[in-house]
Amino acid sequence: MRRFALFLAVCTAAILTVAPSASSLPSDAATQNAAGPRIVAIGDVHGGLQNFTAILKRAGLIDDQQRWAGGKTTFVQTGDLCDRGAGMKAVLDLMMALEEQAKSAGGRVHALLGNHEVMNMVGETRDGSAEIFASFGGEDATREAFGPRGRYGKWLRSKGVITEVDDTVFMHAGVDPTFSDESLNAINQRVRREIAEWDEGLKYLVDQKLVSASPRFLDAVEAARREQERLHANRNEPDVQRTAAQLSPLANVGSSALFAPNGPLWFRGFATWPDDEGDAKIAAILKKFKANRFVTGHTPQADGRINERFAGKLFLIDTGMLGAPFFPKGQPSALEITTGGAKPLYLN
Repeated sequence: MRRFALFLAVCTAAILTVAPSASSLPSDAATQNAAGPRIVAIGDVHGGLQNFTAILKRAGLIDDQQRWAGGKTTFVQTGDLCDRGAGMKAVLDLMMALEEQAKSAGGRVHALLGNHEVMNMVGETRDGSAEIFASFGGEDATREAFGPRGRYGKWLRSKGVITEVDDTVFMHAGVDPTFSDESLNAINQRVRREIAEWDEGLKYLVDQKLVSASPRFLDAVEAARREQERLHANRNEPDVQRTAAQLSPLANVGSSALFAPNGPLWFRGFATWPDDEGDAKIAAILKKFKANRFVTGHTPQADGRINERFAGKLFLIDTGMLGAPFFPKGQPSALEITTGGAKPLYLN
């Protein structure tokens, strides 16, 4: 219980910190042209392999052998492939395969990061299960697989949190203007930088044998804070300031874009803003990004249906695909976008 309370404290601390400058970072083209006139978006999967493959087939994206059948379709998955469902590893393997197969067929797959991908990337496996861990070879092996040198960690570190296809912005959670007024590119760059800074700080802790090679998230956070305190008490040691700064991304991870409750991976305002307030806010954000609509997941829709808000400016596509017991009314769904507009797809 104490460790869960610490996790909540980490994730709610110092929300209103100013975003670091992204001006020195390499450009990341978040805006992509669609490979064809059809876009299909699917929200949170959470290891629900059977339902995921069923909706992929319903949307015409895979065949009976689970190979790409979508031609030039652009497929966007808005994050949270990970955790809860026992099929997590198989879901990731399928996404990685479809990414390559679609490219060969003239299509495109955009796999975006959700908060559960990032949690696994930094060793936070509290939403894992014995079945999930066994599929990776154990809990320690799971964390290693999502580390910077792991098969899944390397793949996920190449992904962004937000992308624009034609006039639609896709992301996992949402954009809170009070947290950031950054561009699409800058949001992606910030998240990638903060993940890289986490990896660098963790490497120091591992090299100094202050944590295990693939530590649990809270073990790494606590070790970073203890080492910072030790360094501050021993200012005569060489490189004290540099090393303490290197550990700050771990010690203060709660204020980062990776874990801040109003950051791009956790924000729920798009789903909870009142109609009048939200319509004006969404319109302003879309105007800034020169886009016409948002498509987001993250917040499960209680009725298990894709919900449109603000006269089509927003589609909420997390329909609790994994189903019971996590989402009692959940069902597989996809959002199809063509020149004729956007429409939901279900199995029935």
